[in-house]
Amino acid sequence: MIIYSVLVIGVLVALSGGQPQSTCKDLDTNACIIFNKANPSLCNDQNFAYDTCQRFCGNCPLDCYMCPTPILDPYTCNTTASCGDGETCMTKHHVTKDGRHEYILMCGAKDICEGASLGFNSVQVVNTIIGKRQKQKDTDSHQRYNRDVSISCCDTDFCNMPMTTTTSPPTSPGPFPYGCNRDIVFVLDASGSVGSSNFKHAIDFIRTIVNQLDIGPTKAQVSVVTFSSHTNVNWFLNKYSTKPALLHAINNNISYSGGTTHTNQALSAVEYSVLVPTHGDRPMAKNVVIVITDGQSNDKVSTIKEAQKLHAISDDVISIAIGSGINAQEIQAIATDNHHVFDLHSYSALNTIFNNLMQIICNA
Repeated sequence: MIIYSVLVIGVLVALSGGQPQSTCKDLDTNACIIFNKANPSLCNDQNFAYDTCQRFCGNCPLDCYMCPTPILDPYTCNTTASCGDGETCMTKHHVTKDGRHEYILMCGAKDICEGASLGFNSVQVVNTIIGKRQKQKDTDSHQRYNRDVSISCCDTDFCNMPMTTTTSPPTSPGPFPYGCNRDIVFVLDASGSVGSSNFKHAIDFIRTIVNQLDIGPTKAQVSVVTFSSHTNVNWFLNKYSTKPALLHAINNNISYSGGTTHTNQALSAVEYSVLVPTHGDRPMAKNVVIVITDGQSNDKVSTIKEAQKLHAISDDVISIAIGSGINAQEIQAIATDNHHVFDLHSYSALNTIFNNLMQIICNA
């Protein structure tokens, strides 16, 4: 029998409906923000970092759905747990020989996500290519057969509830009758709460969108801005005029930084540094700004104020909010209107909004 070794440092809780909330909270998040502004190194203080402002300083354990025994419907999983060091939220999806879908929701070692896995029931499965049909070894009978096992990993609270069973890449909802002549700015949260694997999901999503666009000075132009404690304009709209050059930049020129969440500074950079004629903004092309974030900003008032300014130069500011740490009022204020807001359970669910997002980008 396979034994799952999971270090649980939280308490299993029964859910009464809706997404659960983490029990790890700051005593006063607004106070934490004020204290940190006065002393940016305050998170180095043990009492401040692990008691008063544990979530603000990024020291909360990761909370995940926890159903380590295979279930047929993942939405019936009603227990949660806190993961240990070196663990991440994980979903294992197994298709049995008779076509049934089974799910395991759990905390799992991060190195499992990089290639090796323990399988279902008494079968040890070693996946070198996650999600592909491959030969597995039955350690009890030593017989070989084919089976489908997919593993999804994510690292935001309660992100391991599957949103969709499809693994096929999304297809474009086009063709768009008037093309997609847009100046598009992606604004990516790169703060500590996002995590490197979720940040990679966001990069992959940008790549998926760009692959559906015609890139060029008279077609679509794309800029990418990342933000955490500081804002970084990775490149301006007029930097890359061909799709191969743009895709190469997406693959190689965007770095995850970690840190706090200064969304206001990122929105200001888009307005004053990116969407300007000297950096490629075109008067005859509509401006589209897509903000992807997993949490509330460090300065909500300033973020809302900067968003209002941005609305004056872009009719399509899109908010993509991911996870349970977002502030609904702030996310809605960033967006042009409620039709420009997407609320997702996890970064792995980004592809589920692809068609709707492409319609807003190119048909608005």
